[in-house]
Amino acid sequence: MIKKHTAVLISIGEIVEEEVVLLIGDVKVRCFASYCPRKIEVGESYEVELEMVLPENDFIVITQEKNTAIEMIGDGFACILNGFLDGSVFHSFVDFADLEIHYDYPKLNEKYIKIMVDRIDASFD
Repeated sequence: MIKKHTAVLISIGEIVEEEVVLLIGDVKVRCFASYCPRKIEVGESYEVELEMVLPENDFIVITQEKNTAIEMIGDGFACILNGFLDGSVFHSFVDFADLEIHYDYPKLNEKYIKIMVDRIDASFD
């Protein structure tokens, strides 16, 4: 089950209108608006579901950093997420569930890891 998060819409991309910058808690994140059935406005709050889109190649490393953070890469959608893999849940700046990373990488379970992410999709209700 994907959890919904309250997010404030900070900006909408001028060139790519699906590019949105959201403020979730105290974290700004650039996302791809994958589902948006109605008009959204900057400055308004919305309930969103976030989902990671992972690359095909190696995308995970173990880290000694015991934090939950996001680092955007360049001006695109790619980012690096720091967090803790706890079974089917990856605890980062938000919890990402049902990733099945623990099945493919069981040795990473219950460890702090960094995940290279192609993009984070945001679905607006």
